[in-house]
Amino acid sequence: MHGRPGQARGGPRLSIARTWGVVSLAALAGAFLAFAGCSMDYRVTQAEEKTAEGVPDTVATGIVHKIYKNGHLSLVLEASRAETFNSQKKTVLSNARFEELDDKGAMATEGRAGTIVYHTDTENAEISGSVSVHSASEKAVVSARSLAWANKEKKLSAPPAETVVVKKDDGSFIQGTGFVGDFRIREITFSGRVEGNYVWKEKK
Repeated sequence: MHGRPGQARGGPRLSIARTWGVVSLAALAGAFLAFAGCSMDYRVTQAEEKTAEGVPDTVATGIVHKIYKNGHLSLVLEASRAETFNSQKKTVLSNARFEELDDKGAMATEGRAGTIVYHTDTENAEISGSVSVHSASEKAVVSARSLAWANKEKKLSAPPAETVVVKKDDGSFIQGTGFVGDFRIREITFSGRVEGNYVWKEKK
C-alpha cells in the first residue's frame, strides 16, 4: 500500500496538515451551517410551546431540503425540527443529517448531529449530540460529542477535555483532546493527549 504510516502516543501537541479529516470536517460544517441558515418554508407554524431555549417564534418539522447543481442532486439536508428565536438571533435544529452526492449520484459525504444551534448574526454555531461525518473519498469518519464553529476565524473546535476521533475504514485511527480545525490553512491540531495509529495516502 502506498502511503505514510505513523503512531501517536501522548505528547504536548500534534498537527496534521492537508490530510484526511480536514475535508470531512469542512463538509460537516459547511452543510450543516448552510442548512441552519437557509429559509425555512416547511410546515412552519407559530410556536405555542416553551422549550429549554424559551418560546420559539416559529417551528418547522419534518424538514427535507434538497440542493441541485448543474441539474443533478448534490446535497440532501434533513432535520426533525427547527426552531427560530428572533430576539436571540438563533435557529436550533434537532436530529440533523446530510448526504452529499458526487457528479455520478454516488454518496460522497454523509454526516449527522443531534442538535445544532446556529447564531444568525455571527454565523457561529454549536454542534452536539453524537456528531459524526464520513467521507467516501477519504475513507474516514470523524466523530465527536460536540463541536463549535467560529465563522470569522473559520475554525472548528471541541471543548478542551473532550476527545475527537478520526478513524479510517481500514481501522487506523487517531484520537485526542484539545482539537482545533483551521480551515484557512487546512490543518487540524490536537493540543492535548493524542494516541492512535494511522495511515494516509499523499494526494498529488
